[in-house]
Amino acid sequence: MSRMGPREAVELSVTGSLSLNDLLWVANTGHGPAAHWHARPRPGEPDHDHLADASGARRYLADHGVPVPAGPPPPDALAGLRAARAAVAALIDGGDSTWIAAARPLFDAAAFGLDPSGRLAAVGDGWSAFVADLVPPLVAAAARRDRLGRCGNPACRLAFLDDTRNGARRWCDPGGCGNRIRVRRARAGRDDGALGGPVFGTQPPR
Repeated sequence: MSRMGPREAVELSVTGSLSLNDLLWVANTGHGPAAHWHARPRPGEPDHDHLADASGARRYLADHGVPVPAGPPPPDALAGLRAARAAVAALIDGGDSTWIAAARPLFDAAAFGLDPSGRLAAVGDGWSAFVADLVPPLVAAAARRDRLGRCGNPACRLAFLDDTRNGARRWCDPGGCGNRIRVRRARAGRDDGALGGPVFGTQPPR
């Protein structure tokens, strides 16, 4: 039989409605107590979970520039946001089967079409569509999982995509956690006479 075209499965290039940055801020709704800019957490302060409260979840995402729908997310959307967060965590810390299992609720619920501009867009509206629209950037993140990382400050742990040329990014922000850790190391050197390795932890209370 004659071959009328390539036999390989086609690869499509489509544009989604949300960005990797949007996805990563959803992932960062759970983080250490030092993750807020200029935060000075006290020793023993627990992690922050911004999905524990619907209104707080929307406020956190909106404050970080994520184009969230109006009104707080309903319970099913909160569950979807938690699934997206868990999937990104699994991409960073786990294996292929782990992140796919974490993302399964998103995959099962999402339905897509093309909007008038030709972008891939979730069917529906509001928070259900927003959660479904996290699927394309999640798949894109999986393709670049070797560049996904967490802030090197264990009291922060914000997730990021390392887009530096040499892949050596260590901090969520060099002027935030990066500077804090450098200052602590310098102080530890003055106090102890030598650095015995990275000095992490919380800043002294104000």
